[in-house]
Amino acid sequence: MIRSLFVCFLIGLATLFRPSEIQAQSIVIDSLNTVIDNPGAANGDRIKAMGKLAEIMARNKRSGEALKTAKEALELSYPEKDKGYSAIVHSILSYLYFQQDSITLAFQAADSSQWYASRTADKIVQGRVLSQKGWLENMMGNRDKAYKYMLEALRMFEGEKAFPYQSSIYHRLAAIYAYWEEPEKQWYYTKRCLSTALKSGNPDIIANAYLSMSGSYLNRFRRDSSQRQLLDSSKYYNKLILKLTELKQKYITTPGIKGIAALNMANLYYEFYPLTYKDSARVYLDQAIKAGRESRYPDIIVNSYGILSEYARKEGDYNQAEKLLNMAMTEISSNPKSGAQIKMRISSVLAKVAEQSGDNAKALAYYKQYMRFDNEFFDEKKLSITQKLEAQYQSEKKELALAAAQQEAAFTKKLNRYYLILIAAGLVALFFLFRSYHFRLKASQQRQLLLTGEKNEAELQANLKAEETARLQAERELMQERLDRLEKELLAGTLQVEEKNTLLHDLREKLNSLDSNDPLYRQINRLISKNYEVDKGYDDIKTEFAEIRPEFIAGLQQKAENKLTRLDLKYCSYILMGLTNKEISIKLNVSPKSIRMARYRLKQKLKLQKDESLDQLINDLGTKPNSTA
Repeated sequence: MIRSLFVCFLIGLATLFRPSEIQAQSIVIDSLNTVIDNPGAANGDRIKAMGKLAEIMARNKRSGEALKTAKEALELSYPEKDKGYSAIVHSILSYLYFQQDSITLAFQAADSSQWYASRTADKIVQGRVLSQKGWLENMMGNRDKAYKYMLEALRMFEGEKAFPYQSSIYHRLAAIYAYWEEPEKQWYYTKRCLSTALKSGNPDIIANAYLSMSGSYLNRFRRDSSQRQLLDSSKYYNKLILKLTELKQKYITTPGIKGIAALNMANLYYEFYPLTYKDSARVYLDQAIKAGRESRYPDIIVNSYGILSEYARKEGDYNQAEKLLNMAMTEISSNPKSGAQIKMRISSVLAKVAEQSGDNAKALAYYKQYMRFDNEFFDEKKLSITQKLEAQYQSEKKELALAAAQQEAAFTKKLNRYYLILIAAGLVALFFLFRSYHFRLKASQQRQLLLTGEKNEAELQANLKAEETARLQAERELMQERLDRLEKELLAGTLQVEEKNTLLHDLREKLNSLDSNDPLYRQINRLISKNYEVDKGYDDIKTEFAEIRPEFIAGLQQKAENKLTRLDLKYCSYILMGLTNKEISIKLNVSPKSIRMARYRLKQKLKLQKDESLDQLINDLGTKPNSTA
């Protein structure tokens, strides 16, 4: 039964602290007051300092001063061009009002902070405001809404160096998933809480992340107690907090975190270790009680007494157990803001202890005390639920009104857009009607001109085409006439050369009968050789003439797919002229074997079969121009 008193409290206690919830330390307060009292300080810096000081005052039970300081900061923020200052101060006021149980005012301030945040481009300010709204919804038990606001805040922090605020959100998301009993998600956000805290380098934030890691390992161990290393890991992170608070004592400002870590260590020894580990637990309980008094958090002290009382009950010392529980009741009663719920739990445990000790009268008295606190708790709960419902109703009413206003504004904007589109469309239609009429009139005139012009142009094109056809025909006839004349001249020249060659042959035979040393012999022989050279030049002319015939050359190249060289074409020309292989070899000064190889290559290039005649193909191609002519 005692376990429900302190263990349940500890699970919730870790979620009460945020990186921004810092305890007043003289060094921190002095630095803030230095900025606030400095007349040369920028107005924005003074607003930030006053907001932070208000949070410190609230943590030190100075709620009246905190609210006054925050309102002064709000007055300073209104003239500022950047509305982010007003957004942050309203967000702080939301937290302060909630601490004073003014839930309606807390939601009003949160709504105002969102309104001002929408008028600044600062993503960090927008994220902080959304994070505070998520915290407020989470404290009201609206975890779905809180989850939504926190994810939106994280999106605002993307790309920004907002590690402290990101770590705080991851811590809250881990707590929400713990409530939803989704350990994998809880573990995921707990790890992200630690990684971002380490990036921030802030000891307060790192300590808070260590606390989150310890709680996560403990929850996992509760689900599977066979994995003892999970319990060791929970202890490890609690010890890291204690070590960090010793090393960074001047910089750790989170209230009571040392006491929470010490209390958690004592609870681990009580819950999971045998009674022989009482001394180890007692060491940590002494640290927790001391830290609870220094931070003025009586809940830590009460839970420490609860563990000590349970140890006494296990040892059979019921008087000591009752004494420790009464000390816890005195401690919690000294706090004017302490609720009836924890008093009810203490009374219930006192009744059980008295009953176990055999003192039924005392047990009955404690049960009556329990019933009285239970009635008080019921009234508190009823009042709290009423306030929460009223605040939730007002918040939802504002959200619905805002949504309706946004829909109406969007509809009006869309309607105005449609009107503008219709007016513009009407003007455009009138303009195009006028332009269409103008274009139709002008087009009609131009069409008439075009028809006339096209008719004249067609006639002119027909005349030009007829003239061009006649000119081409005349040129073709002239070209053919010249070609026929040249062929006739070439044929005549060929006959003359042949007659002359016969004469020269007879002359050479006669010359052979003369003495070779005779000067006349040498002179006549030189003349005969010179005439043969002239014949050779004439043969070249004759070959070149054959090459310039375009139909013949084109026919050959088409047949050979343009693979014939100039030498190949010369071979074809000699064949067309009717020269034998030997004659061609003499003219080209090559061996007859080379001519035969050349003919073989020509047949391959012209794609002729073995039984097809190369001479026949060349003669057929050579006669085509004459036939077409």
